[in-house]
Amino acid sequence: MRIGIGWKMLVCGTLLGLVACGAEEPPPSASTSGTGGSGGGEPKLPPARCGELCDHVSQTKCFVWSRCAEDCADYLGAGEACEGAFETMLGCWADQKADFTCSPLQVVSPAGCKAEEDAFRACAQGQTRSDTADCAGQSGTSGAETCTSSTSCAGVGELRTSCTLQGDGTWRCACRSDASLLGTCTEPSGQCDNQEGCCAAFFY
Repeated sequence: MRIGIGWKMLVCGTLLGLVACGAEEPPPSASTSGTGGSGGGEPKLPPARCGELCDHVSQTKCFVWSRCAEDCADYLGAGEACEGAFETMLGCWADQKADFTCSPLQVVSPAGCKAEEDAFRACAQGQTRSDTADCAGQSGTSGAETCTSSTSCAGVGELRTSCTLQGDGTWRCACRSDASLLGTCTEPSGQCDNQEGCCAAFFY
């Protein structure tokens, strides 16, 4: 099931116990062509720069994004409605991949890609999803420089937000559904809240 189709809100996640990115298989080669796809049965090729970014993720031993190739090929779950916004954000991430890093808790995307990420999130917010209607509360942690939040939802699994305080006083958050990264966002207050925080647009 494509978990990211139709969102109103966004969720981040910490990933404990995930398989290392190095075990991830690379996405299909962009040189593969699909002719005669009128039946819709041909697999969709991932965006051209997924391989470049996911190679970097793998080389940096990013344990918290073990599904890079799969998530990237699926536009972080946003579906084809947000294909253009995703490819623009992906291009920025790939151009600035030296600044695309991982902490033990989350993916940290380049600060220089905030505008592209905001546009992608705006696209996600414009969709509607019903698979997070049945969610049970949330739990999490709160510290001076990090916070997390987790919500269990029927039909989706775990929605998870994790934020880290940046040098400029803002909080960078990663939003996840189970092991899949849905996106990143900036949170001014540092309150990890799956329903009210900046990740909510990816979750609901």
